[in-house]
Amino acid sequence: MIIMLIMAIMPIQAALEVPPRPVLLELVVGQYTTPIAATGEWVSDNTQVASVTKDGVITAISDGFTVINCTSQKGKVNMRVEVQVGAVPETPPEVKQAIDFAISEWQMASGEAFPRFNKYTEWFRPTAHKGFGWCGAFVGYNFDKAGIAMSPEYRAKDAPALTDGSSFAVRQASQTKLFEGFLSRNRITNFPRAGYYIIYGKKGSTPYTHIALITSVNNLGNGSYALETVEGNLNSRIRRHSYIYDSMSDKKENNIKPLPDNMRTQGDVFLYDYVSDFYINCFGQTWY
Repeated sequence: MIIMLIMAIMPIQAALEVPPRPVLLELVVGQYTTPIAATGEWVSDNTQVASVTKDGVITAISDGFTVINCTSQKGKVNMRVEVQVGAVPETPPEVKQAIDFAISEWQMASGEAFPRFNKYTEWFRPTAHKGFGWCGAFVGYNFDKAGIAMSPEYRAKDAPALTDGSSFAVRQASQTKLFEGFLSRNRITNFPRAGYYIIYGKKGSTPYTHIALITSVNNLGNGSYALETVEGNLNSRIRRHSYIYDSMSDKKENNIKPLPDNMRTQGDVFLYDYVSDFYINCFGQTWY
């Protein structure tokens, strides 16, 4: 069965634009869709994974991931379709190592609070002795430690899109700049994968409020995923959380759901009640 998951991404605070209603498709090789209504020219980033006709009929060609856009004559993306064909591949070893490093940092912290100027803020900006919100720096620190190439660019409108699926991260700490960095290289998605950045928004506030790292994903079907995360700078601490991400929620602001009691089996590791006014905006795609 084709799963079409439609979500909204909040507009960026700059010249870059995010399509208002991306469509997520999970297909198998040989499967095709009915025409997707959008005005403009349809183009697939990778026609070896999925092709598209001028009428918006998408056909799965081979296992992999690609993005298909419908673009107006003025270059505006009117429709963005994310396509996963076949099974999700294994997380790359270097990204797994970044996850392991982040979990080790959580273990070593033992629940203790960090000062505003700490090893993560120093990693990004050694001269920032007064510190800053370090959730993004915490994730970046561990990707850098794992040896993953980290681009310093954000709002890189002239940089080529990274469509080969190779490991990638953005050397920034600001939540908004991290979002812009992933977006500018065509690395924003609504599919969760282990090793992806989570970009959270806050209800009634900014859509770029907090950054975290996905450590594990369990696809529950029907657009729901059980996520495990590690997150820096929650009450000045490193926390691990587990909850359900409902990608088909009617309102994005309500897309974080609590795990049922029978899935809450590691209370010594995870916190199961997430921040009440946070929601998942999107994910930074570090690989695919």
